[in-house]
Amino acid sequence: MSWWALEIATDALLVILVLVLGPFIKRFGRSYAGDVFHANPRTGKSYLVLMDIAYYLIFSAYILFTINFSRQLDWQTTVGAEQLQSETVRVGGMLLLLGVLHGLNVLSLPVIGRLLGLSRHLEEDTRPKAA
Repeated sequence: MSWWALEIATDALLVILVLVLGPFIKRFGRSYAGDVFHANPRTGKSYLVLMDIAYYLIFSAYILFTINFSRQLDWQTTVGAEQLQSETVRVGGMLLLLGVLHGLNVLSLPVIGRLLGLSRHLEEDTRPKAA
């Protein structure tokens, strides 16, 4: 197999991972976000949309940063161990990035939900009372 065939296959795999795992995680995260943003569901929906955009921007950037347009010096003209290792690291990096971002989101979501809920509660407390 030529070096560029494995490169294209890896790029396709990375795109498929983003397109399949992103909605999969989102589907199971909706109920969690609903629990966190129960006081203000509209804010929760807006937050999830913004996080989706951020995820896709980060993953797209990762794919673009790691694409090889020419054969690296240590690669052979046909696929060798060096290229297989490089492509495996790329796929592992994407999965690691996906897991770390998802974990940070799961841990930070309750804090953000609480802060947004408190700010809304403070706004209601500082409004002038109707007589």
